[in-house]
Amino acid sequence: MTQPIIKLALLAALAVVALFALRGSTRAFHRVLWRGYVVGILLAAGVSIVFPGALTWLAHKVGVGRGADLLLYILVVTFMLVSVILFRRISDLERKYVVLSRALALRESQDPDPRDPPEMGTTA
Repeated sequence: MTQPIIKLALLAALAVVALFALRGSTRAFHRVLWRGYVVGILLAAGVSIVFPGALTWLAHKVGVGRGADLLLYILVVTFMLVSVILFRRISDLERKYVVLSRALALRESQDPDPRDPPEMGTTA
């Protein structure tokens, strides 16, 4: 059975994912937070490669049976966070494409380009 440390850590991680999903953040803060997280994960990965028992030791300290299980928990939370971030970026891009296509359609309807060929069925 997991101990309260890992339960609290996982619930806090889920709260962060939910916060990003519902509220988002400023881009600068988001980048700093994300880069810090990535650097932390890379350092932890390097330490676990050099000292293989360190991940298992850390897992036991937070109440997880094996280091592989702790790694799985971290990867699941990371996957959820990346999914939320990518969903938000895709939604932003879709909104930008709509605004861009509307502006382009309005511009072309008001000032047609004389270099465009005439439409079929019309006389020049």
